[in-house]
Amino acid sequence: MKKSLIPLLLVMFLAGCSTKFSYFFLDWAIEWRVEEYVTFDDEQQEKFDVLLDKFLVWHQKDELVRYSSQLTSLSVAIENQTLTPEMWQQQVVDAKAHWFRIFNFVLPDLLPILSSFSDEQADELIAQLKKDNQELNQKYAGKTQLQLVNESNEKLQDRMDDWLGSVSDEQAALVAEYNQQRVATLDMWLEYRLDWLRQFQVAIEQRDETALLEQRMRLLMTNPDELKSAAYQQHVDQNTQLFGQLIIKINQSLSPKQRKHFTRKMSELIEDLSDLSKEIK
Repeated sequence: MKKSLIPLLLVMFLAGCSTKFSYFFLDWAIEWRVEEYVTFDDEQQEKFDVLLDKFLVWHQKDELVRYSSQLTSLSVAIENQTLTPEMWQQQVVDAKAHWFRIFNFVLPDLLPILSSFSDEQADELIAQLKKDNQELNQKYAGKTQLQLVNESNEKLQDRMDDWLGSVSDEQAALVAEYNQQRVATLDMWLEYRLDWLRQFQVAIEQRDETALLEQRMRLLMTNPDELKSAAYQQHVDQNTQLFGQLIIKINQSLSPKQRKHFTRKMSELIEDLSDLSKEIK
């Protein structure tokens, strides 16, 4: 379920001018994504549809306002060039909190569905998650650190092009500098994902014990950092700080044209989110 909701919500969240269009098809997209992982029986499907409808109403009414508020705060800090490392860290904390609220909202209705899985459904879900992990490992297999850095440079510059209109040579150099300084965590991340899947499999296999299932799901969904090694968490924190420093440096380097492009794009996104929060189905 985690893999179903997060990417779709983030795609919707970052879609810019297509935010409204994307959001009104979110129910269909989630249904389609979930079907890739497990085949519900009629009763489970009915319960899931009720959960999805309730979730979307709540999310549109309550959560989009939070997204709009956070983005407004970030946009003002960037426009006024007052963004600090501490403010950036708070942005990261607030972004994580969005996911935690989502999970806390859906958990009471999600647990009975998970508990009702047959052995075949449980096997189907775990098999698909393992397949995802295998494909991810294959994606990165054999790549050198230089290749990974170059790919990261290209992806980050593409995103900046979208938000800034174009990236200057100075800004490209800042991106390259960031990726050179960033601690390599790929192996740790892949191992963490594997451990997360192991823990999730244990939870699903013990789904008849409701209290234990809830406990494990809360750990996996709202406290996943507890599964990270101390070294991995330290590296993640360090990279998060470095990325915040990059954002601040990029902000200081913006030309008037780039700043205008960013402000317009961010304003459109904030306006879309604000409008959507008022257009309850």
